[in-house]
Amino acid sequence: MKKFNVSILATSALVLSLAVVGCSSGKESAFSANNPVAKIGDVTITQEQMYDKLKKDAGKRVMADIITLELYKQEGAAQGVTVTDQELDARVNPIKEKMGSPERFQQYLDDKQMTEQELREGVRAVMLRDKLFEKANPITEEQIKEYYDKNQDKFEGTLEEVRPQVVEKVKDRHKRKNIDKWIDDLYKKHNVQIMDKDLEREKEVEEEETTTSSK
Repeated sequence: MKKFNVSILATSALVLSLAVVGCSSGKESAFSANNPVAKIGDVTITQEQMYDKLKKDAGKRVMADIITLELYKQEGAAQGVTVTDQELDARVNPIKEKMGSPERFQQYLDDKQMTEQELREGVRAVMLRDKLFEKANPITEEQIKEYYDKNQDKFEGTLEEVRPQVVEKVKDRHKRKNIDKWIDDLYKKHNVQIMDKDLEREKEVEEEETTTSSK
């Protein structure tokens, strides 16, 4: 499954902002190749050096995440699929409660290097992705029954008694198997073009679900 990590939104924003202001002209632009961002003794680290390093180390990943987020938004608009604030609160609030206190929750955010707003937007994106994927790739009753029959020893009860757990297992398995192709289809449907060839996404399969997407 293609990796999507909420915490990379902050990095994405930084690289994107540097790229945008780097393309701006005029005295008001905050970006300049020689603008210093750090100094070690007599050696100066410039904005250009920082951007080049960020682009080299994380550019492909960041670009893929920026594009994917926009694909979800455009596809959501096209399909009339949204994530309400109530739905978002239902996913985020348990994270807060699990932390035990506002201070521990803030420490969690600090450790992830994100703000609460970035966390919420990342979780919203994951929820929107899942809604869109499930609408485009619904599971069938046959898949549910087949999974239960093959894994009956893992459940305590009849299919109807444990249906919610079985459905979640089948959805997760179905998503892992098919989401890469679905995202590839979104790239084609929305005519994604990456002008900078150094930022073209790699075709390798990556496996890591964001912690906040877990139920």
